[in-house]
Amino acid sequence: MDYGQRLTVHREVLIDVSSVDYEDINGFYIRSGAGNIKYCAVGNEDSEAVTKTVEAQVYFVDPVLCRKIFKVGTTATGIYIGY
Repeated sequence: MDYGQRLTVHREVLIDVSSVDYEDINGFYIRSGAGNIKYCAVGNEDSEAVTKTVEAQVYFVDPVLCRKIFKVGTTATGIYIGY
């Protein structure tokens, strides 16, 4: 990869994980309101989930390509995924 290039989000979707996990094996980026987000990166098993405490984000700033956001362990609201 040419590190001079920047990745661009071409599609942005508001999701709701209040009642069910969100998963897309093709991968996506996350931005949200403040709170905790429990997720798995592409290539990680569910047992390798990570929980991050995030501040409200206007832009997609975290470079982790995710495959799943868990309902249990996620308290952040206003979660957008980007492709």
